[in-house]
Amino acid sequence: MKLIHVSDIHLDIPFGGMLPPEKSATRKQEIISSFEQLIDFARDEDARAILITGGLIDAEHISRTTIDRVYTAMRSAQEIVFVLLPGNSYESAFFSLEKYLPDNLKILSELEKKVTIDDVDIYGVYEASKLPLFDDKQLNIVLASGLLNLKGFEERGISYLGLGLERTYRHGELKGGGYFCAPGSLESLAFDEGGYKGFMEIYTSGRRLSPVFVRSGKRLCYDVTVDISGVQTSEAVIENTRHVLGAMPGISGGAMVHVNLTGIMDLEHIIDNKALEKALAREYFAVSVTDDIVFDIDGESLTENTLRDRFIKRVSEGNESLELKKDIIRTGVTALSGGEIY
Repeated sequence: MKLIHVSDIHLDIPFGGMLPPEKSATRKQEIISSFEQLIDFARDEDARAILITGGLIDAEHISRTTIDRVYTAMRSAQEIVFVLLPGNSYESAFFSLEKYLPDNLKILSELEKKVTIDDVDIYGVYEASKLPLFDDKQLNIVLASGLLNLKGFEERGISYLGLGLERTYRHGELKGGGYFCAPGSLESLAFDEGGYKGFMEIYTSGRRLSPVFVRSGKRLCYDVTVDISGVQTSEAVIENTRHVLGAMPGISGGAMVHVNLTGIMDLEHIIDNKALEKALAREYFAVSVTDDIVFDIDGESLTENTLRDRFIKRVSEGNESLELKKDIIRTGVTALSGGEIY
């Protein structure tokens, strides 16, 4: 028998200020399409069930149009059982109020903790103490969400522990036998989610279980660090960043890119992060720029003769955090030099 384990889909997740409205809409449709294609894959592979750990929907923002589209996709695959362990109380409440759930969608809850598919028992829990000790004669799968550690799930006879609420893929062996896996999100949901996205295809035979990671993400995220020490113009920073990105294997214009600038910045050459984002956004699907830059501030060289120096000196002597001081100085110096404020 074949099973699919997927996690953290988050249909209709709001991207807020992370993406402009038109790209946010595009990304939402891509996530819906990825889930529909996952169902097509499961049908082609004759999978018996799709197991979902947490975050099928963003319950606070899900639209009726999207959820009806998902139900239609599920009903079109009646041969597949969809087993969902909700990721939080909002998702649980949403599905508890739904009157027309597809017949092949099973929601694991405090009352319904177990589903049996053929010869495999599937449990859904949020803490290990809710589980029985398993008989090693019966293949079992435990779905869990939001775990800080695996200690309570070890040496309990678990065949496969499927984890949710983890955005990146991790896996390994459970102490005392068994296998654990967090497939990560089906699609990248934030700029810091690098690596491949996908789901697990699980093969079962008797007491044996073999999970395999399947790549499926439509867009990859790349996280790069660019040292700008000694760089004196925004144009040079942009070119340096382009060079670093261009050297990354497989990167394309459809990527989501996070750039973190590091190094020492001369106050005479303030770099505008938003200007860098705008320049690179013409070359990639979406770009986010942050920095861990250290300002080279020589207090003794600052005088009271210019507004700029007086401003920097007052901020430097303030009680604010270093991070806030940096933002204030960046914004102020940019404004005083006639730059654009975002």
